[in-house]
Amino acid sequence: MPAQFEAGLHGLGLLRAWPFLDSHSAAARLTQLEQVARDGAQETLDVLDTVAGYAAWSATYDDRVNPLLVAEQPAMGALVDELPTGRALDVACGTGRLTRLLLDHGNDVTGVDPSDAMLSRARSSAPQATYHRSSFLRLPFPDASFDIVCCGLALTHVPLLHPAITEMARVLTHGGHLLISDVHPFAVATGAHAFFRHPDGSRGVVRNELHWHGEYLDAFATAGLRVRRCLEPRFSKKVLHAFTGKGSSPALSHFVGLPYVLIWECVRETGLP
Repeated sequence: MPAQFEAGLHGLGLLRAWPFLDSHSAAARLTQLEQVARDGAQETLDVLDTVAGYAAWSATYDDRVNPLLVAEQPAMGALVDELPTGRALDVACGTGRLTRLLLDHGNDVTGVDPSDAMLSRARSSAPQATYHRSSFLRLPFPDASFDIVCCGLALTHVPLLHPAITEMARVLTHGGHLLISDVHPFAVATGAHAFFRHPDGSRGVVRNELHWHGEYLDAFATAGLRVRRCLEPRFSKKVLHAFTGKGSSPALSHFVGLPYVLIWECVRETGLP
């Protein structure tokens, strides 16, 4: 783990506890922080844009436990389970993890993604679905084509939410449901980006953009969407184990109890143009 990130984790722990720590405990933590800053390992990361990053990641995306999915996927699965089945669109489907979830619940599913490499993996893992190569901003479907539109952990890579959410609302039927999961803005603000390993073991990263709740709410209102539910799965001990099981620093425990994922369920209001 890079020294600057590990030092930041210890700093976060101090910040969360500082009014209540006794002087001895505070001094011990400061000493630990100084030690990490002085002796911690450095790491070179391959910084890539979204297209290049996910093309590179596609080879190993499903091979390792992704701690973010430990928090996100059960919550998304519970929401999908509550919805009536119908025509479903998985926007930025990647290797097809939510496509498979939608199929398992009896939906007729279409997946779209801008990455040919990711789509190739999705077609192999969920051949029952139909796939198209497409960006968020120009979905190749008529208005009101789908009863469910899903977008999992992808809008964190777009600089502006309004265009993507407006386009997803366009292809949603009146009364249809939009499900969006994203990296929680608190997590992004404290260093959560899309880290992955190349097949040779070196690490790459794709930047996550910071989108606060208000930006989402403005985009939903503009697109004629009503928020039905907002969920904020937390960084739990189970998530921590997914990290530390891979040899990561126990300093990640300072995240436990903080929000890690942001999930929205919206409905396109009947009667809107």
